[in-house]
Amino acid sequence: MKHNIAILCFPSYGGSGAVATELGKELATRGHKVHFIAPEVPFRLMGSVWRKNIFYHTLDNSFEYPLFQKYPIYPLLLANRIAEIIAQEKIDIIHAHYATPHTLAAYLAIETLPANKRPKIVTTLHGTDVSVVGHEMTISRMGKLALEKSDAITAVAKNLAADAKQTYSIRKSIEVIYNFMRPTNYPEKPAKELRDVFASDKQKLLIHISNFREVKRIQDVVEIFRIVNKKVDSKLLMVGDGPDLRIAHRLAAKHQLMNNIHFLGMQSNVSRLLAISDLFLLPSEKEAFSLSALEAMSQGVPVITTNIGGMPEMIQHGVNGVIGEVGDVATLAKEAIDLLSDTEKRQQISVNAKKVVVERFAPEKIVPEYEALYDRVTKKN
Repeated sequence: MKHNIAILCFPSYGGSGAVATELGKELATRGHKVHFIAPEVPFRLMGSVWRKNIFYHTLDNSFEYPLFQKYPIYPLLLANRIAEIIAQEKIDIIHAHYATPHTLAAYLAIETLPANKRPKIVTTLHGTDVSVVGHEMTISRMGKLALEKSDAITAVAKNLAADAKQTYSIRKSIEVIYNFMRPTNYPEKPAKELRDVFASDKQKLLIHISNFREVKRIQDVVEIFRIVNKKVDSKLLMVGDGPDLRIAHRLAAKHQLMNNIHFLGMQSNVSRLLAISDLFLLPSEKEAFSLSALEAMSQGVPVITTNIGGMPEMIQHGVNGVIGEVGDVATLAKEAIDLLSDTEKRQQISVNAKKVVVERFAPEKIVPEYEALYDRVTKKN
């Protein structure tokens, strides 16, 4: 069954927006019509060629009443726009990524429509919409309402689904549909040229990608690299931006590592940087099901991460990656040194990492699960 789907997501860099956009692109190739509704073009659509079955609808921000400059009404503007698009395009599925504010706006929108014109609402939980928003008393009730008004709820990891049910005290079932990644091969010659920019042939190249928030434990990334760099001649790529970027700069200067760490800021195409890297460092204290880690694995880059959230659902320690405890910098650094010093072991983990992505987390495995869900909810009365 082909559907007319409205996707609501944050257009900024981040896992939820990336997953939503990539899902929309995959659905479009399968013949569904996909309508992105967002204040800006989602970043993974920017710069891409026109795609069949993909449409983008912006919000009308021309309402500039002074009062609302101080007290923004984005959820109401979004709800009004959703209602317009439903009527114009005959939407039958609204897929909201992040319950607050997207599912709430969708619910408000369909309440303005006749009962026989109302599309179904599917909500996907990504992580911080549970671990952060769910514990914020000033807004948690709205998150609970959004989930209760959804026709179906999905989460990107089993651990996240369990946390959501407990945090929001909801009885509805939550279906686990994992994030997905399409493995790509970066051409050898451009990869060599790019790698030469950052490291010599004798040096190892480590990488960290995140939004540099406190939960990413940026201080641990730098400390792990400091220990590794004493034993293995290496460089570190720090990709992204956020509040703890200053901490990274300060620690790099303190430990005299500024010549060994490349701060690259936000990058729209991280796959080429992963393709030239030897290890991916992700010592977070909170992760649902890291899209960056999954992308690293798809490039055959061993991931060193922590035993939190849905990461053990993605990585088997010592087989397709490395898992340690949060804050155990010494052990994580030792694991990194061992991998960088043992080419055969690193290559085996690389092969296993790519294999698990192909077998469990490829679009061909995951997207049909969403399609089946859409079919089920639209058949309900």
